[in-house]
Amino acid sequence: MTSFDLNETDSTYELHADVETYHQGGTWYTRRCDSPEPFASGASRLRLIAIGVEVARWNGLRHVIRDPDGTIAEINTYLTGPYPSRAPTGHQRVRG
Repeated sequence: MTSFDLNETDSTYELHADVETYHQGGTWYTRRCDSPEPFASGASRLRLIAIGVEVARWNGLRHVIRDPDGTIAEINTYLTGPYPSRAPTGHQRVRG
């Protein structure tokens, strides 16, 4: 997994297997960062975040949530296991 330094700009992050929820062209998308294609899209931000949480939770990945302007708003870390926790094991709120 990628490590994040919150003192760096968003453009310096290299995301690999993490899950990302982002906004583009009036639509919300969720994708694995190692793939250019989103696996879910729609108009509801909360629905796409929920989908991203489930994928990150079951795969033991981080879920990066971006604001509509593209800046990182939250980074949540999930661990995998036979009964993964619904709550993130790590949480970083980047903006306000």
